[in-house]
Amino acid sequence: MFQGHNPSQQAFDWYCHRIGVTEGNRVAAAVELREPVKKLRDDYREPFGKNFAYGNIIFQHSYLVAYFPYYIEPLYRVLRSADIPQSLFSEGEIEVSFFGGGPCPESLGLAAYLKEKAPELQAVDVKIFDREYSWSSIQQKLLPQMFPEYGSDKTAFAVHSCGCNVLRCDAKKCHNRLAVVDSRIIVAQNFLSEVQTDGEKAINTFAGIIRRSKCRYLVFIENNYDENKGLLGKNNQHFYQQNLSNGLAKINYDVIRPDIELPEVLRRHLFTWEDGLKPKKNVKYHSMVIEIERS
Repeated sequence: MFQGHNPSQQAFDWYCHRIGVTEGNRVAAAVELREPVKKLRDDYREPFGKNFAYGNIIFQHSYLVAYFPYYIEPLYRVLRSADIPQSLFSEGEIEVSFFGGGPCPESLGLAAYLKEKAPELQAVDVKIFDREYSWSSIQQKLLPQMFPEYGSDKTAFAVHSCGCNVLRCDAKKCHNRLAVVDSRIIVAQNFLSEVQTDGEKAINTFAGIIRRSKCRYLVFIENNYDENKGLLGKNNQHFYQQNLSNGLAKINYDVIRPDIELPEVLRRHLFTWEDGLKPKKNVKYHSMVIEIERS
C-alpha cells in the first residue's frame, strides 16, 4: 500500500519551501545537505552517549531528507501484526500519543494502519511529545499535508505538539500532564537510544504515564542495537512485575526495505555513493507491543 506514495519527494519539497529555494536552485539545496547528512549518518552508527543538536535547523533538514521517509512504514507493520481488537476504534475517534516523536513519521504509519483497520474512523487526535519543541514546524505543517496520502478520506487528523523530557518528568509540575490522559495507544519509536544513560528513570516515567492514562497498548519500535533490545526487555519485565501489563510481550525483530523512489535531484547531487552517501535501503528494528492491564 505504500507503493503509491512518495515521501522522499514530499520531504525534499518541504525542505526547499522552508528555506525559500526556487526551482532553479534545488541542486544547490541538495548539495548543501551533503556534509550534514554524512555527519548525521556517521553519528547514528554509534549514537549512544552523544548529544544530537535536535533544535538545529540544519540537523532537522538533514534528518528530514535522510531518514524521515524510511521510518513511516515500521509502525504500520507492527500494528498490523498486533492483535488489537476492533472494539478499540468503536467510538468513532481515538487519541494516540507519540513520545520522543520529533518529526514523527510514524504518525503516517498509524494513518496507513487505521485506513485498513478502521476506515470509517471519524477523527484521530495525535499528540506528539518531544523535549525539542522546534520540531513543531514539521509536525504542524508537513504532517497535515501528508496525512491524506496515507489515511482514510473519512478520517480527520489533528496534531498537537507537546513539550516533554521523559528523563526529567515531574507529573505534578508538567503543564502537559493532562494531554496524555485519554490516549488509548502510546508509541515510542527510535526513542530508547536517547535514554540509555538513565533507563530506569525512563521506565518509571512510562509506568507513571500508563497509570494516569487510558492507554491500552504501549508500542516500542527501536533501531537494531543490542542496547535498545536490552532496555526493551527491562521495560517488559517492569510493566509485568508491576501488574501493568497482561503478560510478557514478545520482542520481535524485522528487516524491511521501504519502496521509496528518490527524487532525481537527490540521486544525482546528494546520495551519489561518494563519501559513503549511498541511498538508504533497509530498516532494521526491534519492536514490542505491550497490552496494558485494565480491569
